[in-house]
Amino acid sequence: MGWRNSRDRQKARNRHGERFAGYGRVLEEEMVTHLTRMKDAGDIDGFVRHTPNSTEDEQGKDFTVTKIVDGEPREVHLGVTISIRSWHKSRVRHAKIAQLCFPIGTKPETIRARILELFATMPT
Repeated sequence: MGWRNSRDRQKARNRHGERFAGYGRVLEEEMVTHLTRMKDAGDIDGFVRHTPNSTEDEQGKDFTVTKIVDGEPREVHLGVTISIRSWHKSRVRHAKIAQLCFPIGTKPETIRARILELFATMPT
């Protein structure tokens, strides 16, 4: 039977989903490291990681990053994912929150630039 059996296909999809959910959790841990480095370098002033399944997380906010821009503190809420499909869905579901996709292997410089770009494109 193999792949012709829909149960086998569903089991494979479930394993794939669990595996990629694990990768996503690893990305969030790496984001803490990147944001800490950015804070130490003076690129940002602070950040908060919202816990999984919290109210903020349900709103699409994985992190809140703060930075002083023109003498005023600014906050950016953002969600992160490794999956292009998940990124497309979250952009629709959470249209007012910045959603960033960082596939496996994204360079730290790219992550830094995309986060800082959010502050550059903020309305004043």
